[in-house]
Amino acid sequence: MLYPLKFRPILKDRIWGGQRLKTLYGKKYPDLKLNYGESWELSPVHGSMSVVTNGMLKGNTIGELVEIYMGDLLGEQVFNEYGANFPLLIKLIDAADSLSVQVHPDDNMANEIHNANGKSEMWYVLHAEEGAEIVSGLKPSVTKEHFA
Repeated sequence: MLYPLKFRPILKDRIWGGQRLKTLYGKKYPDLKLNYGESWELSPVHGSMSVVTNGMLKGNTIGELVEIYMGDLLGEQVFNEYGANFPLLIKLIDAADSLSVQVHPDDNMANEIHNANGKSEMWYVLHAEEGAEIVSGLKPSVTKEHFA
């Protein structure tokens, strides 16, 4: 029977990162000189796969758990659609500066280029300084040439 699983966070150094993951969320920075912009709380990404830190499954990756527990872990409908590919990447982001432009391919292009699914995003803002903003998309008048 599965139990509440805890995973080791994976910290990612980013040029726009800051110190809030440490000060607000108590993350332990392995290198205090770096600005960690992301803490991957649950990741199926190869090379950065989440590892269980508690209980009898300690040391197993999320990928191994999906292979073993399949629909019991993901739900039958999700498992039937994604198979052994855990479909979520959950992360905390500390954007102390402007982020780089983000471009996410759809499933077809991602599959062609990376042999992976496309990337949809959902953001839930836990903390924001006064004046913070999220910019999404372009004005209709922006042309390809103007953007370039």
